[in-house]
Amino acid sequence: MQAEHEFDVIVVGAGPIGAATARHLTALGADVLIVGPDEPARFDDHDGVWAGHYDQGRLAHVLEVPLVSSLLANRSIRRFPALYENTGIEFAKPTPSLAVMPEAITDPESAEWFDRDRLVGNAADLGVGVVRLDEADLRQRYRHLSFEPGHVGVLQPDAFIVNPRELVRALLGVATRGGATLIRDEITDIRREARGQRVTAYSGLSWRARSVVVATGAATNAIELLGRPLAMDAFGATVVLVEAPEPDEVDLPATMYLKVRDGETLYGGIVMPPLRYPDGRWYFKCAGNSVLETPLDTPDEIARWVRSGGNQKDIDEAHSVLTDLMPRQQFGAAHTRPCLVSANRTALPYIDQIDDDLFVAVEGERGVMAADEIGRLTAELASTGRWSDSIPHDLLRAVWEIPLATESPVR
Repeated sequence: MQAEHEFDVIVVGAGPIGAATARHLTALGADVLIVGPDEPARFDDHDGVWAGHYDQGRLAHVLEVPLVSSLLANRSIRRFPALYENTGIEFAKPTPSLAVMPEAITDPESAEWFDRDRLVGNAADLGVGVVRLDEADLRQRYRHLSFEPGHVGVLQPDAFIVNPRELVRALLGVATRGGATLIRDEITDIRREARGQRVTAYSGLSWRARSVVVATGAATNAIELLGRPLAMDAFGATVVLVEAPEPDEVDLPATMYLKVRDGETLYGGIVMPPLRYPDGRWYFKCAGNSVLETPLDTPDEIARWVRSGGNQKDIDEAHSVLTDLMPRQQFGAAHTRPCLVSANRTALPYIDQIDDDLFVAVEGERGVMAADEIGRLTAELASTGRWSDSIPHDLLRAVWEIPLATESPVR
């Protein structure tokens, strides 16, 4: 009787971080199995988990806080050309990134993420050139756009818009060409054996490996593979797509926009230039104030959110911000798409060894732009059991909702 094959590492999750982890593990010579569902054909009858990377455009830049987030993104971005050369998949498009915010921010939470001095300082620390724009500079550079009075900006000219679907395709392509096996299924159980771990899928199939990496994104707590919840929160987010002309007819940087009038936040989110979606049409993409309004804790809650198609009231908000920003632009029909996002309580990725042969890699909304570096760090940790990077590991250790007696409480 033929002995059961034992993989070196099973990566649970085939999204950006799981795919990146697998590609770096194969580069280190590991025998890797990747298990994760394929994207469903539609969402209105969906049942089960969902992924935030089912989308056509995410920012990749260094205009982030804290500095470690910018560093992880910058390391990933530097490898974009080599990944494209290796695969021929055009997953990243050079696009200026513009952060716009009031010159004086009174809301403490908004001030944390839209601190212009901090954004400029982080870019300088990484050697990335950015342009500081006062209100007059903003108006002069973007004469065709109409930003809220009293607002200022920071521009990174050499940023990218990343197509998450194509990034995952590229990463998985490198991994499978390097010898990894990809199975389209959902893991329902991870169980410790005398040696290593056994994972079992929804289909009933199971596999064995010396170690397992769980990279299941925003659904991590809901699917309960780790035995206890991480200190992270998952939310149902809404993406609004507004039909647009082809991109050569629109001059719009990828914009993070905190729009405040008379002390009231009218919009806080992203406005993307026209992106081509799988239906062949071009859309402006907006994701704004409602991102954190719908907490999701269970697979059933996630499935119901996905079937809802998102929050329809966000369409009015998107139309308002777009028509104010581009008063001379004609806009087409709008519709919503559901998205799943998460936020770690530390505001940083969790990359950690949580048992002798079980590892976790989870990031929130920056998971696309920083995926390749998070995957590299995870692969090295899973291969060696040691942390050797210049970023202190304590910054990226997993934090649990309910710590064990020997652990520190949530930071």
